[in-house]
Amino acid sequence: MSTDAATKDKVVSKGYKYFMVFLCMLTQAIPYGIAQNIQPLFIHPLVNTFHFTLASYTLIFTFGAVFASVASPFIGKALEKVNFRLMYLIGIGLSAIAYVIFGISTKLPGFYIAAIICMVGSTFYSGQGVPWVINHWFPAKGRGAALGIAFCGGSIGNIFLQPATQAILKHYMGNTKTGHLTSMAPFFIFAVALLVIGVIIACFIRTPKKDEIVVSDEELAESKKEEALAKAKEFKGWTSKQVLQMKWFWIFSLGFLIIGLGLASLNEDYAAFLDTKLSLTDVGLVGSMYGVGCLIGNISGGFLFDKFGTAKSMAYAGCMYILSILMMIFISFQPYGSSISKAAGIGYAIFCGLAVFSYMSGPAFMAKDLFGSRDQGVMLGYVGLAYAIGYAIGAPLFGIIKGAASFTVAWYFMIAFVAIGFIILVFAVIQIKRYQKKYIAEQAAKANAK
Repeated sequence: MSTDAATKDKVVSKGYKYFMVFLCMLTQAIPYGIAQNIQPLFIHPLVNTFHFTLASYTLIFTFGAVFASVASPFIGKALEKVNFRLMYLIGIGLSAIAYVIFGISTKLPGFYIAAIICMVGSTFYSGQGVPWVINHWFPAKGRGAALGIAFCGGSIGNIFLQPATQAILKHYMGNTKTGHLTSMAPFFIFAVALLVIGVIIACFIRTPKKDEIVVSDEELAESKKEEALAKAKEFKGWTSKQVLQMKWFWIFSLGFLIIGLGLASLNEDYAAFLDTKLSLTDVGLVGSMYGVGCLIGNISGGFLFDKFGTAKSMAYAGCMYILSILMMIFISFQPYGSSISKAAGIGYAIFCGLAVFSYMSGPAFMAKDLFGSRDQGVMLGYVGLAYAIGYAIGAPLFGIIKGAASFTVAWYFMIAFVAIGFIILVFAVIQIKRYQKKYIAEQAAKANAK
């Protein structure tokens, strides 16, 4: 670079970089929160209003997840060629349009289409968008912390979005106990809120310009040195082809898939169940406390993995989930409006939130910790896929069981899935770590023999 060119470059302050982090956090809190986190609150009112079955309606989460997974790689490639702000606005527009489609739909296909558009739209500004922004502003040191802060926005958003949503729904429901909607206005309200907030954020959020320096040469050199030292110490592991030939990898994947079957209901069907036992205001409070629990769970998850390793951390998460489902089973035996149900609902929210790291940061940590860094990206895909398959099946499966029997029986099935899944996963983790130690010892012996 010439001297004249160098003088034109501007060093970006840390304050401005963290302003971008704040915008990412705000994106997670409101646009993403509206697009994804509050959708479960609409299940019970819509099922009652249009006389859908719980199993048929909750397929919206299955279709949304599948189509978003397929679209995600293409959106990632498009980000490399298209202006980020334009991509962000496209995603916001798609999610807002999806809520309008929700609002005018009366048949299941309309709701399915809306869910697909909404989930794909959120991938533009959240699933792919947030990491894209963070990675550009923090190419070296501080990236992990910045990503952690940004994704905490979803939990923070839940704290106020959940009770606000229930308050709006209550206003447009003829009888809060039977839970039928007298108007589809809530969808249009949230469509406008998502669009307005999203456009305001889009006015400020961006990636660095060509003449902006986001990391000094000294910081870059220090980061590369630390990265080199870390790579020298880390377990290189096996190729993805070798991992696929491991018996314990498939057992691990089976465990994670079964876990997904159980956890889908905790994330997608909790409101539909609680609406039959608590007032909308109390359900909103439970959702708010879930946001608090998730905030603590996301922050503490990294510490737990670093301090106690995969097996103990996932065993802890399994215990928290079992306690949360026990709270649901307890509530199912209580009459409508019981004060003890409200306390148990808050217990569910805290227990469930504390374990959220198991599927948020868990797959990324486990992929590297168990199988090494050699094909880390591919292994993350494999690990995440197992959970995603279980999750996609779990929500409608819960509805099918509830339709055939009751909510109580469905919760019994979910607690069985969670317990069995975590037992299989933890046992597989222990075996993989033993095999890993044996492999490292063999590689060291070969190196010494040379």
